[in-house]
Amino acid sequence: MWHRIALKGLAAAGLAASLSACNMVITTEPTFLAEDQGTPALREGLWVNPEKDCKFDIKARPTKWPECAHWVVIKGSAMTGVSEKGEAFNVPFVLAAGDPRVLQIRIDDDKKGDDGKAATLYAYMGLKPLKTDREGRIVAYSGWMVQCGPPPPKDAKKPDGNPRYGSLEPSPGMIMDDDLSGCAPESKAALIGAAGLSEHFEDGGANGEDSRWVRDGDK
Repeated sequence: MWHRIALKGLAAAGLAASLSACNMVITTEPTFLAEDQGTPALREGLWVNPEKDCKFDIKARPTKWPECAHWVVIKGSAMTGVSEKGEAFNVPFVLAAGDPRVLQIRIDDDKKGDDGKAATLYAYMGLKPLKTDREGRIVAYSGWMVQCGPPPPKDAKKPDGNPRYGSLEPSPGMIMDDDLSGCAPESKAALIGAAGLSEHFEDGGANGEDSRWVRDGDK
């Protein structure tokens, strides 16, 4: 599920390019800034998003958990952890105010462009708090990636006859890219609106496995 990938940090090499071809809202500049941060916030510490029927010792160090127990450590405005390749990552995020909440995740692609600089993109996840602690911090949520609109039929084609991966009916305020594969929002309000609609586009959506806080620290 897409929200599992987001929770892992979206840090795998080459993932940015694959995301742009999957009906996802992707921007080259952040839509939300630090001042757009909303409340309540995610509680800092170790988080897990286990797959269905995943069995693991919750008390063990996360590095000892099986691959089905996807985890990150949230500290401040960043997610840290270890990728499937065993590489450490640090992914800044903004959990913006709004209904639904939108989690903006920065993706630093390790592939460099013609200018010698690595590409930086931003992906977006709708987030529905499910539980808060006594201090009002979010300790459980369901999430889904923000899409351009309803996914296209499997046999959808672009005018040139090649497969089309972007929505045929973009959500209000979504601007499709030249390749008709991804999109960007006209405004913050448009992005939040698309996030609300996208909850129903993804298989499982907010009814999938929940992400939950485990404990303070990273052990």
